[in-house]
Amino acid sequence: MGEGTPFRLLHVVPHLGGGVGRVLSSVAALRRRSGSPVEERFVCLEAPEKSRYVDILREAGVPVRIAPGARELEEEIRAADVVQAEWWNHPLTASWLAGVHGLDMRLVMWSHTSGMHYPAIPEALVAMPHAFLFTTPLSMRPEHARFGNLVAVAHSSGGFDDFPPVSRAATSGPLRCGYLGTLNFAKLHPEILRFLSAVDLPGFVVDFHGDADSNPEWVRKSADPALGGRVRIHGFTDRPDLALRDMDLFVYLLSPLHYGTTENALLEAMACGVVPIVLDNPVERTIVRHGETGLIVADPDGFAQAVAWLHDHPEERLRMSRAGAGEVRRTFALEETERRLSDCYARVLPLPKRAFDFRPVIGTTPASWFLSCAGRYADCFGEGPCALLPPFLFEKSKSSVFHYLRYFAEDSELQRLAGNLTRRNGHVGPS
Repeated sequence: MGEGTPFRLLHVVPHLGGGVGRVLSSVAALRRRSGSPVEERFVCLEAPEKSRYVDILREAGVPVRIAPGARELEEEIRAADVVQAEWWNHPLTASWLAGVHGLDMRLVMWSHTSGMHYPAIPEALVAMPHAFLFTTPLSMRPEHARFGNLVAVAHSSGGFDDFPPVSRAATSGPLRCGYLGTLNFAKLHPEILRFLSAVDLPGFVVDFHGDADSNPEWVRKSADPALGGRVRIHGFTDRPDLALRDMDLFVYLLSPLHYGTTENALLEAMACGVVPIVLDNPVERTIVRHGETGLIVADPDGFAQAVAWLHDHPEERLRMSRAGAGEVRRTFALEETERRLSDCYARVLPLPKRAFDFRPVIGTTPASWFLSCAGRYADCFGEGPCALLPPFLFEKSKSSVFHYLRYFAEDSELQRLAGNLTRRNGHVGPS
């Protein structure tokens, strides 16, 4: 196929929620507006909890099929020139991969998790498709160059068209601090209340925008009078632009074991001129330049000092606000995401379709699919000792064993793995 020749691209995705839904719908809408040769289609393996991004795609004229039968999905795959599997070890994606053997396709896999912690990304999985895309350069390894397929990076950024620049000034007075994103400990630092307690500024409070049902125990603890009202929880918002407009500081303190990569909530905050304070985690270090576009801290005392310094230096806060907004809007522009994806398609389209058999990599049962990506945490599900027991293993979702059990409740081996985990450290089930 020559340059500019139309081709059909089929996305196979568990659902179109959260950051992935925003990115995929934004890229598809951009292609429609720009006259791209990509004829895009989506298959969601389950119905969405929220229809926002499905609606955006359909309004842009992009077909979306929800939970089609096996025959209908096979027909979509056969008709596609390129199949793009959106991967983060979702149980339904694992089930589809295990059953897709014998069907010819040109396959691109785009990983929306880093693989640095959990879920792990099996190296054999990276080597299998025509192309495997990461969303952060931190996931790249020297051995990937020997795999023979295309292994590259495409940031999962949906751009900032729906986040207009905010005009800011070097104002004094109380800082308006906030957080926007998930409240569960697969992402949020489990001791974030210690960080907030360390701040000694009159009127210091952080407005949290996120689904309170995802971490009810933390919500209860955040209301402790000893915290002095430092936490205000507003629940999920579908207008993050409005929430960010009223923030000066973005308090983005994530677990050192979090699964994130591009960190769209952080990028959106910076694009709106909100100065971030982040922890010294690898992903955040690739986005925030300390003292230039935000501040990087290591512990509660460092966090308290950073908040106080930004409070006392409004001119420096304004300088970082402007630098961060400009840098993020350039580096993580929607057009750059689309360009990297299109470069991948151009390299894959000349290659012949072929069949795949993922069973030797991920196994044939729900328990094996789960364990294939457990990585260094696999011992936590066995009978012997386990040195690591992070809170995210007990999540209801995020590719946890309990997430898998929601879809494969009758699998006795999954039940055994979940039982082994819940017997450790007094845990009785997901948070």
